[in-house]
Amino acid sequence: MTEENEYMALEEAAAYIGVKRATIYNYLNDLGIQTFSAGRDRRAYITRADAEQLKAYKQTPWKFKVKLRKKEKRVA
Repeated sequence: MTEENEYMALEEAAAYIGVKRATIYNYLNDLGIQTFSAGRDRRAYITRADAEQLKAYKQTPWKFKVKLRKKEKRVA
């Protein structure tokens, strides 16, 4: 397999990058990266190339263009 086709679970990616799994979900949302699942396995996977991109995002976030999330207004 080539490096672009290898996958890693989000738990593995979090350990690789050095952040918590919840932070990985925030990073994925910020960068618009999709996760994959395999068969009946409930775990989410990303490619190793995406994990490298997340690692670079952690180290230098100002170099990435991130779409801003708008807060929803709650009506009481």
